[in-house]
Amino acid sequence: MTLFDWVLLLLCLGVVLYFCGTSTYRRFTKPGIPHITPLPFIGSMGSTILKGEPLQDMIVNIYNRYKGRPYSVMFMFRQPMTVLLDPELIKTIAIKDFEYFPNHQTSLFDNEDPLFLKALTNLKDRDWREKRSTLTPVFTSSKMKTMFVLVSECCQQFVSYLEQCYQNQPNECGIQKDGDVLVLELKKFFNRYTNDVIATTAFGLSVDSFKQPKNEFYVMGQTAFNFGPLKLFLMMFMPKIMKLFGVTLFPEKIPNFFRSLVKDTIATREREGIVRPDLLHLLMQARKGTLQDENSTEQHSKIGKKQLDDEDVVAQCVVFFLAGFDTASNFMCFACYHLAVDPDIQTRLQSEIDETLREGGGKLSYEALNGMKYLDMIVSETLRMYPLAAVDRICSRNYTIKADPPLDLMPGDSVLIPIFGLHRDPDHFPDPDRFDPERFSDENKHKINPLTYLPFGIGPRSCIGNRFALMETKLALAYLLSRFSIKVVPKTPIPIKIEQKGFTITAKGGYWLGLQRRS
Repeated sequence: MTLFDWVLLLLCLGVVLYFCGTSTYRRFTKPGIPHITPLPFIGSMGSTILKGEPLQDMIVNIYNRYKGRPYSVMFMFRQPMTVLLDPELIKTIAIKDFEYFPNHQTSLFDNEDPLFLKALTNLKDRDWREKRSTLTPVFTSSKMKTMFVLVSECCQQFVSYLEQCYQNQPNECGIQKDGDVLVLELKKFFNRYTNDVIATTAFGLSVDSFKQPKNEFYVMGQTAFNFGPLKLFLMMFMPKIMKLFGVTLFPEKIPNFFRSLVKDTIATREREGIVRPDLLHLLMQARKGTLQDENSTEQHSKIGKKQLDDEDVVAQCVVFFLAGFDTASNFMCFACYHLAVDPDIQTRLQSEIDETLREGGGKLSYEALNGMKYLDMIVSETLRMYPLAAVDRICSRNYTIKADPPLDLMPGDSVLIPIFGLHRDPDHFPDPDRFDPERFSDENKHKINPLTYLPFGIGPRSCIGNRFALMETKLALAYLLSRFSIKVVPKTPIPIKIEQKGFTITAKGGYWLGLQRRS
């Protein structure tokens, strides 16, 4: 071949690659459509790949850049994603026109064990509706009250551990001590707490990850989340390429471990007639069609619905673990950080906790916990400042966003609800980077547009386990602050810097804080 032939061949190859790398962009880059100009193959991900820009920063930048428009378009590699910016448009798509957008993106789990696709969050269409209806009674207030005792035992467990560390030499429990202050990285500490809570409430296991830090359940949890943000991005948006190379997000031993654990526990309970007030028992009832919903006069019958099988039960336990292990511990760390840097807020919360304990004779009840208004204000403000970066919906039928300009969506197209951007918008929350629980006081909370505060999502696809998450985190904070005050230490990062890691927002450099025993 001559030099000219080689040049012509390379030119043709370049043209083919360009069209392959941009073929999915054309509908979304027409004149008038607000969008980030995409690069071939990598879309809008250039700053993330080259500079390591966190996902939440990218979303906030897009949100601020096109604020005032009903939507904009970004490109996750070759996948266009319509970012919904207007709260009313979010309401229309997530609630009013939900039948057009009933599903989540599940490509993250395409290469995984089929067990993951049976989890409620990954089910689609009719399968999701039937399972959601079956599982809704599992997470009602009365069922949370039943599990309250189990979560309380985990709180007593970690408080006793801290008391022991406080009284003994530091090297006996692996926590540093500076004078009369315990210095610890709270993320690891709260990870052990959430691990124990999930183990006892979802899997029927009584474990103590503080005294037995290498127990198998905790080790499996650490293994499950041992992946970086880049791998997560690639699994979400380039699943076919990852499958070609045999890459999976979770090691094969993770689903196998949980499958064996749950099925063995179910068999033991049925054989010996064991009844325990936990999530697994409720799922076993749902499987049999005997789960009672206190909001209904009828049991959730098997007739006309797909019955849960053992794999369904295992899948719900696993997603409960994956959704709660890291997110809850991060949330509690952020709350503790703000309590440490603002002692006035912490003192006021401790006064409320002390008063509640006095009224309850030294004990906390489910009703008393939910009646603590200032605790709820602090939890709500923490969820505002550190929510999930975004949630998605997938278009299932042809749909036109009626805006200027209109945008035609086809089945398979993705839309994104930028929760982090909404929560940090000064038009919705003045001085959004300031931690201010008073936003959620009885006098002020009516000023918040509910379409701009979405810590657990929106519409029928919102988080089914939000009551449990609130109970778990509130109870831990109440127990901790009843015995200890949280202090800033030299290692505490001020101001705190956040980054996207795995599925959650976390702090760069960790959450180093001090705990001082209250007199």
